[in-house]
Amino acid sequence: MNNIQGATKVVGGCIQVDSVLVFALFDRSVSHSFISANVVKTIERVKCPTRKPLLVQTPMGEIQADQDCSNINLVIKKENFTINLIVLESLDIFWFLAMDGYVHTKE
Repeated sequence: MNNIQGATKVVGGCIQVDSVLVFALFDRSVSHSFISANVVKTIERVKCPTRKPLLVQTPMGEIQADQDCSNINLVIKKENFTINLIVLESLDIFWFLAMDGYVHTKE
């Protein structure tokens, strides 16, 4: 994992998601984890509606997130994890975990 330039709490590196190797960004200071719609399509997973839509502040602006994916299998440094992730439709980043700390419920 490498530190991302200009960010003190964000690191990036490659992880395995269901058998697909992807680049991920990690930030331990936030409460939500995300996956791009591109990854969901690539790993052939089903998206399900969330209980409440979220508005997520990203570097590209605010994005509404109203779907998630359950039981995603990750391998990080030879350790296996199962995680539920919020789907972001309009980001070009292939994959990211807990990248943004400015998440709130849409009213």
